[in-house]
Amino acid sequence: MKGYTKYIISAAALALVVGGAAAVAYQMGKQQSVGEVAELNDEVERLRAGERDAAVVKRVSQQMEDIAYQQKSISDQQRDRAEEQSLLAMQNATRAEMESRAAHEAENKATAAAKEAEQERANAERQQQIAVEQRDEATHAKNVADTLNLRTQARILGVTSQVQREAGNGEVADLLAYTSWYFMKNNRGNQYFSDTFKALTQATNGVLRHRMRQNGAVNALAKMPGRKLQCVAVTNYGEVELLTASFGSGQRNSITSRTLLQNNTYDFRDVVVQGNWIYALSHKGPLCKLDEQGTLSTIPLPEDEYFRILPIGEKLLLAGRKSLVWYINGSGASLPIPLPKTLSAIVEREGKACLFYADGSYAEMKGSSANDIEGKTPLVKGVVTAAYYDKATQCLSVAVKDGNVYPINKYNRVVETLAAHRAICKDITMLGSTIVTGGYDKSIYIWHMDNMLFESGLSFSQEMNAKSVTKAQRNSKEIPTEWLVPVNYTYDGWVLAVCGDVDGKDLWIGTSAGSVMLMNSSADDMAQQLHKKLNRNLTETEWVRYVGMSIPYMKLK
Repeated sequence: MKGYTKYIISAAALALVVGGAAAVAYQMGKQQSVGEVAELNDEVERLRAGERDAAVVKRVSQQMEDIAYQQKSISDQQRDRAEEQSLLAMQNATRAEMESRAAHEAENKATAAAKEAEQERANAERQQQIAVEQRDEATHAKNVADTLNLRTQARILGVTSQVQREAGNGEVADLLAYTSWYFMKNNRGNQYFSDTFKALTQATNGVLRHRMRQNGAVNALAKMPGRKLQCVAVTNYGEVELLTASFGSGQRNSITSRTLLQNNTYDFRDVVVQGNWIYALSHKGPLCKLDEQGTLSTIPLPEDEYFRILPIGEKLLLAGRKSLVWYINGSGASLPIPLPKTLSAIVEREGKACLFYADGSYAEMKGSSANDIEGKTPLVKGVVTAAYYDKATQCLSVAVKDGNVYPINKYNRVVETLAAHRAICKDITMLGSTIVTGGYDKSIYIWHMDNMLFESGLSFSQEMNAKSVTKAQRNSKEIPTEWLVPVNYTYDGWVLAVCGDVDGKDLWIGTSAGSVMLMNSSADDMAQQLHKKLNRNLTETEWVRYVGMSIPYMKLK
């Protein structure tokens, strides 16, 4: 019973458990069904909302479709219009292309026409330029021809003037001489051409002459400082004369002489005037010192063959062939300075002695002793026979044995070769830019260097200051200055001495025949004198006779 009860209790407990479980399961299933119903309700609600949205979307889509159809219609219309525009554009493009081609062809034709016109214009300008050049050349040729004609006529007039003077027709000779100079001067000719120059010289009373009393060779001349038309002449017969040119009616007409010394034991080779003293150097010595009254004192010299006196500062440098001797007034002669070679010429240049040796070599002495003699590169080729230095132009002129003369500037550059004498050139002097040379060919040459046509195109003064020059490119249209032809005067003996006067224009000349001449070296100065002297012009008849009909008549007075 006990076991049955226990079984019943167990079954009851089990039933309770099962019932509890069933209740629990029911409750859980109920809750799950409620949840699912809620979810279904939610899903239905969502579906309904979606249906509503779909209906809205459908309506919107329908509207969009309608709009799309409308847009499509518009697009089709626009496409049709675009196609029409495209076709029209193609037609326009075709027309434009045709027009462009036509325009390009027209442009090409215009360009070709422009080129042709430019070529024709260039040809016209070229023809015009050729015509202008031909006209200029014709004008230049005429100017050259006229200039050369006037220069040639000037030479003829110079000769004619001399002929008329010899015939005794002095008035016409003066007129022709001035006309000759005028044509030369105003046509860049050489007014120092011999015939023109000689005609002027004759028209202004010619060359004054004086004969030394013993007819000794006039070896040297020296101008008197500060005195016009005075000089001292010395000869190999020991003569020392003070010469003075006098005037009559405003013209030079004679040379008077006063003998200061005459002693044929002296063979004077050079003379200088320093202060109040005249120093004459004898070939074998002594040095003679004189005043203007002829008071004489002699300074013995070492044995040598003396030929030149150089004033350097307050001293005199006496040059022998083999030695040099210094002399200071009141102190006598110094001991001789021996030379290494035989001396051929010497000149003072800016305070130093330039020594030219007989073998063609060259040296300079800047001090007063043998130690101050320094060998240098020769300035020119050949044996130098004469030299002169002009402080104003700084031109050193040297002559060599063959007769040529070389002007040298301050940089030791030879600026020109003057083919002067046919024999040895014995002496040189300068008057401004005029170089005068005398030689053993019995001639003097007057070289007016301002008339020199230098290759550089520079003037003489410019050449003197130019360290180097280049060949000038001259204007072919320019009528050049006539090349320098020197005045050539021939005398009755060797020309041994030439000396410029202090007036800078007159020239003293000494010869081996014992003659001393005085002449004006300036053509311009003589022309001015002659112009003042003229009383009339050439008549038209005289002009035609002497000058010619091709040159228009002019009055020169």
